[in-house]
Amino acid sequence: MQRIKKFIPRSLYGRFLLIITLSALIVQLVSIYVFYYTHLDVISKHMARSVVAEMVFIKKSYNKPGYEKLLRELSKDTGISFSLEASRRLKKNKIADSAWKKSQIYQLVDPLIDPYNRLKSELEEHKLTPYEIYTNPEDQSLIVVRVQGLSGIISFDVPIKKITSSSAYVFTFWMILSVVITSWISIIFFRNQIRSIRVLNDAAEKFGRGQDAPDLKPSGSEEVRSLTISFIKMKERVMRQIAQRTEMLSAVSHDLRTPLTRMKLQLEMMPPSEEINDLKKDVSDMEKLVGEYLDFVRGDDREKMKLMKIGKFLQEDLIDYYAKMNRNIGGEILLSDKLEISLKKLALKRGLKNLIDNAFNYGKNVELAARVSKTHLILMIDDDGPGIPAAERDNVFKPFYRLDNSRNLDQQISSGTSSSISSSGSGLGLAIAMDAVTSQGGRIKLSDSHLGGLRVMIFIPI
Repeated sequence: MQRIKKFIPRSLYGRFLLIITLSALIVQLVSIYVFYYTHLDVISKHMARSVVAEMVFIKKSYNKPGYEKLLRELSKDTGISFSLEASRRLKKNKIADSAWKKSQIYQLVDPLIDPYNRLKSELEEHKLTPYEIYTNPEDQSLIVVRVQGLSGIISFDVPIKKITSSSAYVFTFWMILSVVITSWISIIFFRNQIRSIRVLNDAAEKFGRGQDAPDLKPSGSEEVRSLTISFIKMKERVMRQIAQRTEMLSAVSHDLRTPLTRMKLQLEMMPPSEEINDLKKDVSDMEKLVGEYLDFVRGDDREKMKLMKIGKFLQEDLIDYYAKMNRNIGGEILLSDKLEISLKKLALKRGLKNLIDNAFNYGKNVELAARVSKTHLILMIDDDGPGIPAAERDNVFKPFYRLDNSRNLDQQISSGTSSSISSSGSGLGLAIAMDAVTSQGGRIKLSDSHLGGLRVMIFIPI
């Protein structure tokens, strides 16, 4: 069963066509076989028997006195000419049949593919053996039948139309043509049915990647229409929920930043002291936390996918940007200058900066590498920091998750448990990076780096 599955098409369109064409082909083959044994075989048998009877009469009467004129008239009336090769004999040596010709399948197929099968049977039945049959090289409408006579070899030139029926070829042609026509109609019909499913699949895939899904119009069968309508309603609910969340967070941001601004103004007006400086730092940390929360929940929902030269983006927006801060990034950008990919630039930039900042926080050397496969853009960020334990690599992408499991933002990780995730942050750095990548249909994988620390691999479909 597993071997058969290898030959079954994986797509719904291919399976539909296989069902239709295979069914039509089986019906036509059965029709051809039944037609042969119920009609064509009977006709061929009577035609061959009539020709062989004339050949038997000629063989028996050839050397009898007074029959020469009669045989010439018979030859003229029947169209079967003959000649005698005196004092010659046919070879009786028979070439051994191959294993294929001895098989039961060949015995069933041979009557269908051998037009002279009935003639051979009648020759053997009437003892006209040994014999030879081949096409007349000078006239393709004749076949030469050579049989052994008493005084030599008798050669008969027999018209092919006297032993074969042309209706067989016409019938077979129409059977094959009907399969082609029905298959062609099926292809057109199923292509129209599958088109609506493919459109729905493309829209769902784009929507899942965070891209703009096209406006769908229900089409196709009743089931596909119902599925399309359900998808449209789901998309509207999700977009409405995202819009409500963004609006609510914008309001929360405004409400939170207003008292924070007043607090900053009041602190600036107070006499300088150590306590005042600590309060200023706390207010600044609160502003940063609010900004990180908004970055995470907003997820750049309103940003559109645009074509961008990815090599130029990595060089100017990341490598050159960090070089200005005396943070040199190594690695190789193996990308063509003309390579353009449709991406959310701001989201990707924010995610990559979070990852690179994280790498610089816990390592001295950071490398950024980029290359393209057949289906993906692959980005790799390596550092020589302490890395992340393999058991924790899935958890670090969860919002507000920190490896020390502490919610005290002022607590620092001890040297024995240090990693690429800071406990002094909000625990949203990798979550924001993950959201920025997955919103474009990509994925992130963590592994060990050749520098000794953490490697972050980003796969984005192109």
